[in-house]
Amino acid sequence: MSTPDIRRKHIRLLDSFTILSRVSVAALLYLTSSYLPLFDASPHTVVAPSSTLPSFSSSLLRWDAFHFTAIAKARYSRDHHWAFFPGVPSLLRFAASFSPPVADPAFALARVALIHVVIAIPTTRAIYNLTLIHFGSPSFAFLTALLSLLPASPVTLYFAPYAEPIFTFLSYAGMFACACRQYLRATLYFTVAAAFRSNGVLLALYVPWSLIVHPFLLSSTLPSLGVVFTALFHATLPLLPSLFHQRDAYRVFCLTPAANHAQQPSWCNNPIPSIYTHVQRAYWNVGFLSYWTPSQLPNIALALPLIVPLLFYSIPHTLSLLRGKRLGGLRPLTTAAHSVHAAFLGTTLLTSAHTQIALRLLPALPSMYWAAAALLVERPRWGRAYVVWVVLWGATSIVLWAAFLPPA
Repeated sequence: MSTPDIRRKHIRLLDSFTILSRVSVAALLYLTSSYLPLFDASPHTVVAPSSTLPSFSSSLLRWDAFHFTAIAKARYSRDHHWAFFPGVPSLLRFAASFSPPVADPAFALARVALIHVVIAIPTTRAIYNLTLIHFGSPSFAFLTALLSLLPASPVTLYFAPYAEPIFTFLSYAGMFACACRQYLRATLYFTVAAAFRSNGVLLALYVPWSLIVHPFLLSSTLPSLGVVFTALFHATLPLLPSLFHQRDAYRVFCLTPAANHAQQPSWCNNPIPSIYTHVQRAYWNVGFLSYWTPSQLPNIALALPLIVPLLFYSIPHTLSLLRGKRLGGLRPLTTAAHSVHAAFLGTTLLTSAHTQIALRLLPALPSMYWAAAALLVERPRWGRAYVVWVVLWGATSIVLWAAFLPPA
């Protein structure tokens, strides 16, 4: 069978498995949310009991989704809301605009879930095509794409009004465009992605790496001045959503505090005034090793099956670049930017954040699934253990999410 025929066969299978994965998660979520009592009845205060979609739509409203829906309704009315970027609230307002004025909020949630379903197949195809272009192996690309259908946080990555589904799709699409040297398209994908998540600023790495760093690694060729300016342009655009978000907060809290607050917040006087850094530290205790306490050890343990393979896959690749070496094999030079990105984000999540959010952040990194696929190829026993864990925990997290219990 020729490579194009193999690719077409893989795409057909992946489309079917993608649909099956969504149907399976939706069915389990619907059943558990219909029969399990809620640990916290807050969703019923937002989604009306008379909704025609009570079990499924109200089951989408958990944890951060409350913040997103509050921002969609009343903008950034509280300081801790500024930890969340405007992408999802804008999407919720867009979805609500197609409903009658008296419509139940459940319909906006359902429409956002529908948008996430629509991008499901393109997301799976994107990681398959991206893997194929970097590794040149249809079988490895197929294995990687299959593993991407086994996320550790299925609800947040498939249906919930969270940033992760669209952010993941846009990240994959931008990375594939960059690998195809379609740099403007890649930068536009990255810029929109950065409006959904703060760590979208790291996507600014890819086009400059492709234009400057990768050619230098190949032949020690220094870029021309024109290439440098082009790279700077492509690096700047994905930073703009974060800069505008911080600028708006600075205007509200620091330039006109008397009209909005009793006094100017202390973070306004920092050398780099950032409300994002302030609220993450004040409300979520984000900081170097601040999360490493005995009570949080179970949450840390939950993230380790994702973080450890990722770091073992990406850090050696990153260090080899610093030593002027090339690892090859399942760590090709063309994926060096991905390894640097993964090593930085994985280390940050492990040392300076609530590590369980790795369950929904790391799937936006193709390196997460390359690491899992490499584990299956190089160390099958550990690879099978990873698959068993991700399936069991994925199902468990759906049940916990439905019942509104941590740490789903």
